[in-house]
Amino acid sequence: MIARAYHRMGYQVVNIGSDDLSAGIEFLRELQREIHVPLISANLLDQQDGKPIFKSHMVLDLGGIRAGVFGLTSDVRHNKGVTPKGYVISNPITAAKRVVAELGKDCDIIVALSNQGSLKEYTKLVQQMEEIQFIFGSGGRGTYHQTIRSDRNWKAFLFRARTKGRYLGRIDLKVLKGSRDFVDLSRKANIEGQINMIEKQLDSYRRGTGRAKSIPRDKREEYIKKLEKFMNRSEARLSKLERDASLNSTFTNTIVPLDNKVKEDPEMIEWVDQFKRGQ
Repeated sequence: MIARAYHRMGYQVVNIGSDDLSAGIEFLRELQREIHVPLISANLLDQQDGKPIFKSHMVLDLGGIRAGVFGLTSDVRHNKGVTPKGYVISNPITAAKRVVAELGKDCDIIVALSNQGSLKEYTKLVQQMEEIQFIFGSGGRGTYHQTIRSDRNWKAFLFRARTKGRYLGRIDLKVLKGSRDFVDLSRKANIEGQINMIEKQLDSYRRGTGRAKSIPRDKREEYIKKLEKFMNRSEARLSKLERDASLNSTFTNTIVPLDNKVKEDPEMIEWVDQFKRGQ
């Protein structure tokens, strides 16, 4: 049912996670044949010839942007010890290096799909391969959107799937040819909001209105100086962000809650009902 939903939603690529192996490799192959779900994994290998069972990667055309997307399957410790007979899950770093070397030749961006889980493992991936710009991960705990920096200060952006499919993540890219670095414009709205809040507080303290009425004037002067310093730092951060954005590729990250405002698909509702009825 989930695979049919992916197909209906127009999924272009789906990484194989460790939980997906519980029904067996042949089941996944059948899904791919019958429902045309584009499955990938660079490190799920045939034990005999050592080659990937499914495609290791795909190159997607995103409005003229060539995005190289590869998948990494976590080892079976996340799947109650289920090991598909005749297959191996190889070292993700080794598999990623092989694929990234190929993708780096003609792709504008490189994206990793992975269910490795922990931030430590994602950081290790970035340390080994600075060509990766984005990682979409599942499993583990921590911030859903964060920057991972390598020892040489190269950065990749990690986005984690939120629990139980309650949110849809959207990344909007503006790729500048020749620029490998990305600037996160999602931070711009936060900084601008911060500046707006400081301006309101400063106005209140200077005029002695609102909560500032009950504060002695000398204390208000101290607060005003602190707020002015905070304002200067925030404006400097905003200026740097805008300057960097003019010289590099940029992206914005938006989280869309799948609440009652999102219109239901009648056909998918019927699929769910059929599933519940065991059909």
